[in-house]
Amino acid sequence: MGLNLLPNLPLITCSLLSRGIMVLSVAFTFDPNLIPGLSVFPEVREVFGKLGSDLLGGGRSTYMVADANREMLQKAVEQAHSHNIEFNYLLNAANLDGFEQTRDGQKKIRRFLDYLSELNVDSVTVSVPYLLKIVKSSYPHFKTRVGVFARISTPRAAQWWEEMGADILCISAISCNRRFDLLKSIRSSVKCDLQLIVNACCLQECPFELAHMNMLTHASREGSRMHSFNLDYCFLHCSSYRLRDKSFFLKSIWIRPEDLSLYEKSGYHHFKIVDRACFPEMLIKRVKAYAERSFDGNLMELIAPVARIKSYKTILPFFRPDKIKPGTVIRILKFIDSALIDRFDEDSPVYIDNKKLDGYIRKIFKKGCDSSQCRTCSLCEEYSKNAVTIKPEYKKEIISQIESLEKGLNDGSIF
Repeated sequence: MGLNLLPNLPLITCSLLSRGIMVLSVAFTFDPNLIPGLSVFPEVREVFGKLGSDLLGGGRSTYMVADANREMLQKAVEQAHSHNIEFNYLLNAANLDGFEQTRDGQKKIRRFLDYLSELNVDSVTVSVPYLLKIVKSSYPHFKTRVGVFARISTPRAAQWWEEMGADILCISAISCNRRFDLLKSIRSSVKCDLQLIVNACCLQECPFELAHMNMLTHASREGSRMHSFNLDYCFLHCSSYRLRDKSFFLKSIWIRPEDLSLYEKSGYHHFKIVDRACFPEMLIKRVKAYAERSFDGNLMELIAPVARIKSYKTILPFFRPDKIKPGTVIRILKFIDSALIDRFDEDSPVYIDNKKLDGYIRKIFKKGCDSSQCRTCSLCEEYSKNAVTIKPEYKKEIISQIESLEKGLNDGSIF
């Protein structure tokens, strides 16, 4: 895929300079064309990324992202700095699996932090309090971010992290992105900077949240028993909900570019754009939309989950005869290939007309979004009727695959 957006980007920059305060942190994919493309947006202050697998693991399975090595990381940090963009390394594991409580673990953690320091990484993102304490006490030159895996969703939780020395807190999108009352109370409770993920599409208050975070951590950790293998049953769950009831495409946690001002009025100016599995031109288009605060097209192009899985190499992490039947691998890959949308024009399997959502979040802002009243409130259903279109054949095919895989998961026959 070519970077057809790049030739036009410099024309946009002047108009952006006069916009309000906004700080964007953007996923890094280890594509050498990405940082030059991002550098024309003054809002982009940092990129965040990590090795394909490392000592602690993080928020994406190894097979979903670029298989980056240490040489690539060094070049990426240097390239970012050459464009006046900071590099944030993700140490955002949801758990440390007791590794930090061993002599060997302590040595390896500090050795890895030494390595990041030598690379001149600007900041690190953590989600485990003890890891933050290690960084603040022994590596005070690092700026510290607390990641979404910390699940900060109350004023007191934010205060705890601030008291431990964190510089920026990424507030739980799943719990808070639609709760303006909660966002305001968190903002007024701390002085440190707060950050929101704007284009994730997880379901609000998803019961799989914690399990998913831990699964992804182990699926990107060196030496893990999963060995990069990850049968993402959490993704099956949320895909099923959305396809069976299209209003769940709206009952998610994304923030439209047009609605950023509502969050800025609530005191939030730091925004995070995902995903580390995106192609560079897709990420640049996402950044452009949020920098301009406007997008005309299929909202799925900004929020859809993606993965670098359309390759024959994909089968290698999944080929684990000791874990799962080899014949099942084909079914899993077929589901991933079918479910992850890679076209967003009018023939897209799922089309969310972004402009038909004008006014939707503002109504939520005024009336509030109380999950206890979700089954009696009809706002999402009303807007989804006109804004969301799902091709019937796509819906039928994916639901059939989901039902088959979930049955195999529940009765164990898939293994």
